[in-house]
Amino acid sequence: MPFTAQDLRYRPEQSYPLLYAYLHRNAQRYLGTLKYDAFEVDTVIGHVVEQLVRLGLFGAGDTTPLSALDRLTDAQFYAFLSRCVRNKAIDRLRKRRLQVATEAELEMPEGAEYDENPLDDAVESLWGSAPFGTPEQITLHLASQQELRNLLKHCIMVLSTAPLQLQAVIQELHEFGADELLQSVLHDLNISLSFPSSSHMSQHKDHAHKKLRLCLQQQSTNLTTTVALRLTVYGRLAVDKSAYAVDVRTLAQDDLSEDDVRIGLNELVAEGLLSWSGEEIVRLTPVQMKRLSRYYAEQ
Repeated sequence: MPFTAQDLRYRPEQSYPLLYAYLHRNAQRYLGTLKYDAFEVDTVIGHVVEQLVRLGLFGAGDTTPLSALDRLTDAQFYAFLSRCVRNKAIDRLRKRRLQVATEAELEMPEGAEYDENPLDDAVESLWGSAPFGTPEQITLHLASQQELRNLLKHCIMVLSTAPLQLQAVIQELHEFGADELLQSVLHDLNISLSFPSSSHMSQHKDHAHKKLRLCLQQQSTNLTTTVALRLTVYGRLAVDKSAYAVDVRTLAQDDLSEDDVRIGLNELVAEGLLSWSGEEIVRLTPVQMKRLSRYYAEQ
């Protein structure tokens, strides 16, 4: 049974299996030599599903206004989905080619046996067989996306005290096609959509991004994000400016114990953002400090 754009908007749980089957079939079609690679197939599928969620089409119901996608005919909508799959598949093929080893690295060791069965090269995705395995997972994902949008809106509103930085972010929202979030911000701030010319607009955008990242970190209840933020706040640069240092006890405030801090530090180590082996003093390079200042994880 085919599905429509309206099905995706109002009946995501029922239409998702049909959507997944359609995307899976087309992903294998466009991935060519990678069509048996489960990770690559799921990467393509996940990308398209995330785009549908971002556009407010998948599971949004009446919470987002109808867009041009809702007015497409069934044939046009399927063509749109197919084009999205094709573009992402091409992107994955290009990236894979860049990762191909040299011919010498591909030479088989002496005495090794060659397996001609291409199915044995298929790998299992790290995320499972589908981006969303159950309707419950879809619901949780949609709820977390809505929560994150509300949080982002709050942080954008904070920029109202810096008009040029706010305008830079509004311009970005317009360029990204984030119409729902854009209209909500414009309505709440009672301002119009305008793009003043400024030779320093890129600088205003950079400052706005820094404020948004800091605001998102401050509002987060995620333990790892909180620890990352405190590292950037309490880290002190050495005299020779070669490294930052901060005591574990300094990171532990009223709402965090030292054990909590250590858990967060270990998570940052696992993600490759920190070099730490349980010492009481955490040391960071300037590069690590810069990466931590941009770190954010959803709840």
